[in-house]
Amino acid sequence: DACLHFARREGFALLASIDTEEILPGLAGKAEGPKLVFECHSAYLDNIEYLRGLAAHRPAAVFTPSEAQRKLVRERLGEGIDVRIVPNPLRRELVAEPEPFPAPPPRPVVAWIGRLDAQKNWEGFVELAGLLARRGTAMEAWILGKPVEAGGAERLLEHAREENALGRMRWLNALPSQRIPSFLDAVRDSGGVLVSTSLGESFGLTVAEAMARRCAVVVPDQRPFTEFVEEGVSGSVFAPGSPDSAAARVAELLADSSRRSAYGRRGRETVLARFAPEPALAVLARELERAAAS
Repeated sequence: DACLHFARREGFALLASIDTEEILPGLAGKAEGPKLVFECHSAYLDNIEYLRGLAAHRPAAVFTPSEAQRKLVRERLGEGIDVRIVPNPLRRELVAEPEPFPAPPPRPVVAWIGRLDAQKNWEGFVELAGLLARRGTAMEAWILGKPVEAGGAERLLEHAREENALGRMRWLNALPSQRIPSFLDAVRDSGGVLVSTSLGESFGLTVAEAMARRCAVVVPDQRPFTEFVEEGVSGSVFAPGSPDSAAARVAELLADSSRRSAYGRRGRETVLARFAPEPALAVLARELERAAAS
């Protein structure tokens, strides 16, 4: 209520909210005040059910970071509301020129970043690591992410043991955001790759961040990943939900340094052209101006 009162008092033209449905009751039945722009970034379907009632608040526009997310939003909004794709800008420290990592790990790192939950499909990554280990592939598997449920760490340990991946696994519960560029530089200079096994994303931020650091990536053959990862050009794709397919693509890349380097170069060019702060924020500014004038 205080935020809405401040916006009305100051005469703001727009009020933008990122997945914050809590503001909606304060807008109910009020025609005056700033126009509403909603940004929908959550890929968790339960978190975006509020969109089914958003039309009653007459938003000027809804912004999403990908075509895949726009489809999910439209399925819940229905007709009559403008849904626009606005790129998600990467942090400046990620788009800065990558530096060589001073002490690369001794074996290629296959890295995974995300919440340890069902949608991010950390289990699929552990299965992938187990397949690579059993096939004798020289590598280490690094997981960076926090469990979201009680007993999550124990389940990670148990699953790694079941898949015979425990001896190759390294788990980092968390890293400060400013350390992520160095983490990705270490993966790249080890001769490794970043993998996503996610079952659904609104954008694929960790993949774009890795590409910005010239790190080769392996992703499911589905949107939103394929909106900016081109098979054989800026990354490799695998059959969604298939650890065998993922393991095959990872093994190919680990064995081919020239392809890893080519993917890294082209991947960085691709994501910087769309998601570096300057081009991404220019699109945001343009779309906000359109919404204000609508």
